[in-house]
Amino acid sequence: MMQTQDARVTARLHRTADGEVHREYVVGDVAYGSLDALQRALAR
Repeated sequence: MMQTQDARVTARLHRTADGEVHREYVVGDVAYGSLDALQRALAR
C-alpha cells in the first residue's frame, strides 16, 4: 500500500485543439483523471 508521504505526483496538462484543458495526475504507473480521485487513492 502506498503511503501519502512516499507519493511523488506528476501533474500533466493537456490542451485540446479547441482550447479545452485536461488535467492528469500520475503516481508511479497510475494516472488519475481528477484531483479527487488521486486523493481518494492516497487515503486508502
